Amino acid sequence: MVNAIAASAGIKNYTRKDMNMQVCACFTRGMKLNTTNQLSKGLGAGLVMGLAALPAIAGTPAALDHVPANAQAVIVVPNLGSMLNDINAINTMMGDMSQPEIMMVTSMVRGMPGLNLAGSVAGVLSFTENMEDPDMVFLLPVSDFNAFAEGHALNEGLYEFDMGDAMLYFRDAGGGYAVLGEDDELVADYNAAGGNLGTHAAALGKAGGRVADSNDLFVYINFAGFQDEIKAGLAEFESQGEMVEMMGGAEAAQSFDEAYTIIESIANDGASFVMGMNFDQELGLAFDVGMQFKGDSKSASYLNNDGDAGKYFANVPSMDYFYATAFDMSGEGIQKIMSGYMDMIQKFDTTGMMGQMGMVKLMTEVNGGIQVMGASDNIMGGLFENMLYYMDVDDNETYVKDLAAMYKGMNEQMGQLKEMGINAEMSMDTEPTVINGVEAFGYSMSMDMSQMDAGDAMGGMNPAMIMSMIFGGENGPSGYVAKAGEGIVMTFSKDAQFLSKAAKAAAGENTMKGNASIAKTAAMLPNNRIMETYIGADHLVNTAGPMLMMFGLIPEFAPLDALAPIGMGLTADGGGVMLRTVFPMQTVGTIMEMVPADMMNNMGGYDDDEEMEDENQDENMDY
Repeated sequence: MVNAIAASAGIKNYTRKDMNMQVCACFTRGMKLNTTNQLSKGLGAGLVMGLAALPAIAGTPAALDHVPANAQAVIVVPNLGSMLNDINAINTMMGDMSQPEIMMVTSMVRGMPGLNLAGSVAGVLSFTENMEDPDMVFLLPVSDFNAFAEGHALNEGLYEFDMGDAMLYFRDAGGGYAVLGEDDELVADYNAAGGNLGTHAAALGKAGGRVADSNDLFVYINFAGFQDEIKAGLAEFESQGEMVEMMGGAEAAQSFDEAYTIIESIANDGASFVMGMNFDQELGLAFDVGMQFKGDSKSASYLNNDGDAGKYFANVPSMDYFYATAFDMSGEGIQKIMSGYMDMIQKFDTTGMMGQMGMVKLMTEVNGGIQVMGASDNIMGGLFENMLYYMDVDDNETYVKDLAAMYKGMNEQMGQLKEMGINAEMSMDTEPTVINGVEAFGYSMSMDMSQMDAGDAMGGMNPAMIMSMIFGGENGPSGYVAKAGEGIVMTFSKDAQFLSKAAKAAAGENTMKGNASIAKTAAMLPNNRIMETYIGADHLVNTAGPMLMMFGLIPEFAPLDALAPIGMGLTADGGGVMLRTVFPMQTVGTIMEMVPADMMNNMGGYDDDEEMEDENQDENMDY
């Protein structure tokens, strides 16, 4: 039976011991991205998704203890046994796209004598001078190396395994690990001495530590291993400055110098860059990107902010939404970044327009806020009619005056658009009007593009129609600004009822705080968030679904019930930044059920069911 299964998967020379080793090689060679086209279409799709299917393991993985401190990059699987379990789980979730041989592969890995399934795996990469085709050595966890090596020839200190088209070499690294790779010299020379866990933990820092603690597979880029490349890259970039000045003049050179200073600071201050993936059968999928800076660096000093972006959901009305984004800019480091950024922009502003419009003052007066784009059933008209923005400011009366000054300044600049065939005007009331008991300042931006060459500019679409789709009957964004609660509320329509609803919510009445579906997604995001975004997939699908069906893109459409939103959360503390994006399992499953089978097959690289069947039956699949 085992032989028959092996033959169907194309594994050759399959005694049980050798077959186990071949399967192990399948995983390690696949992680080196050295697979064939057949593998990428078949098992590759399942394995790549499966690598994301691991439970979160707290703590820096022990395999990093045996990774040299100056290693350039490492691919880490925190728990091998959990990975195998969840590869099977996500393969099953794929339904008709699942690959039966995957379970055989994972079972054979589990059956390998001496392999420590509770241990972590590390693939250590080293790059050539041209940064292409990196070499890779693997650290595999073993509980009994002798059992792991049994039956394989020992030649000059290395055990050999002949895979037919390639030879694998491995040896005992000590400390419960084996070193394995395709290059015998790299395997023999690899420094597997322990004692490096603390160094890597420091390089990962708060941002990288979050990724390592809560992800199932992560890639760790160590800046210490790229110092020569960083210096060479900065020197090459700096050498372009003279050419920029020669071609663009002193102003262009100044802009270049500012950009170089920022890039130089990031390059010199950086400690690590990390990307991670996590899968939980009940919660869903998560993807992380993080960057950590050296603890004593200037860059790190900006990133020690406490964040509570979610508190602003208590200032917007309870409503269906396409997206909702909240941000907390109150941290001292964030304020310094904003001030520095606005100072840089002013240096570039040779026209004085930024100062005239008061943009710098407006940006630095905001402590935080939230923008919500309410769901709309009318996709052909007024997508922004249910959109609002709440801003937490120190002095809302002063902010309204500054906002009016900005609109006046921008209006004076609009004359430049006439050369493009656009007549635009911006205005904001300087005195309030009482609307449903709310003192509101009306604002508008009208854009007449009737003289514009629509064929050249917008691919033949009527500009007026586009404006109508976005803003309803208006020719541009318009709405109300009102002092409400402790801040400012701004609507993107002249709907008096919506204004009243928004103003009451700004003061804490009938708000989105405690929204159950948002809470499910928020539980998957990191704590201490300075920004968080939620995308209402159910409302987006329910709005677009009828149109997709009308155009024949989907065979039929039934409105979705409430789903937990897709979410993103950003942190900027501990000297680093980290962004997590999450896809709740209920949402992923529901969307997958909507996708036609033939579309799923094409996503996997198959033109039709027959091709997929032929691929599954191919006895020459190269592992």
